[in-house]
Amino acid sequence: MTDIILVVDSKAKDLKVAPTNPGRLYPPDVDIISPTVEQFLIGDNAEVFLEQIQQVLHTKQTINFEYNLPVGDSEYWFLATIAPVSEDSVMWVARDISDRKQAESALRLEKEKSEELLLNILPEPIANRLKEDQSAIAESFNEVTILFADLVGFTSLSTKLQPIELVNLLNQIFSSFDQIIEELGLEKIKTIGDAYMVAGGLPIPKIDHAEAIAELALSMLDIMQQLQIDRGYQLQIRIGINTGIVVAGVIGKKRFIYDLWGDAVNVASRMESHGQPGCIQVTSATYERLRNKYLFENRGKIQVKGKGEMTTYFLKGRKSA
Repeated sequence: MTDIILVVDSKAKDLKVAPTNPGRLYPPDVDIISPTVEQFLIGDNAEVFLEQIQQVLHTKQTINFEYNLPVGDSEYWFLATIAPVSEDSVMWVARDISDRKQAESALRLEKEKSEELLLNILPEPIANRLKEDQSAIAESFNEVTILFADLVGFTSLSTKLQPIELVNLLNQIFSSFDQIIEELGLEKIKTIGDAYMVAGGLPIPKIDHAEAIAELALSMLDIMQQLQIDRGYQLQIRIGINTGIVVAGVIGKKRFIYDLWGDAVNVASRMESHGQPGCIQVTSATYERLRNKYLFENRGKIQVKGKGEMTTYFLKGRKSA
């Protein structure tokens, strides 16, 4: 409903107010017939009103605009229609749209929450594409470095800790990993129990993807060693790395998952499962990309499920500059 009608001259010196809902907008003891806009309004609103009045009188065109006004301890939003009445006066018809504004604000907040949740599940470029187009997302990447990590000793530790202690510990460890991933520009793919999967070079290609993964792996070892010192837990981490071609895409209708597929992924997983606690095992493909900047120990040939014999290496550290 219309909440207020004003008729005012060009200088806003002859103001007449006719509220249709005075109980909501004005207390009973307030004189609602004011001689000027400045007396009727507060602060910058008076200047805005005058500008709108002058515009209508100058153009002889009706305009609409939204504005807000403090009324008591509350704030109200109005949609105003301003129309010329004569050469020197306009009629200002305002409709209270406060309820609509509140609904829009609530909707905007929920949308922001949904987008934030989506960004926690999917890489930002993928989330943005999914918002624009609900069709399947699948891409092939010619060179990506994949890391798998598993906490060794976590299962036995779970029998000694309270559930909340166990979850807090896992959250502390993985949150530390997450922070390094963000700093290095890598992509966390997923966690399954106490296992952790990361990729470098997607969804946005990254030239130094292998180096970034190597830095992450070394930092993971440091974090676990420091945890042993600080907390006394007998926990170690086993890490496997491989570089190669992968297919990446989003699956799911209600619960979206960004995942990777391909032989390179399977081999990276085998590097972890066939590795040793406290060590970073890499394939020849990854070794060739890192050997000029990092120190390695040749492990030799090992039997890898589904692949047969493979020559692997342990990443030991960084070469001095």
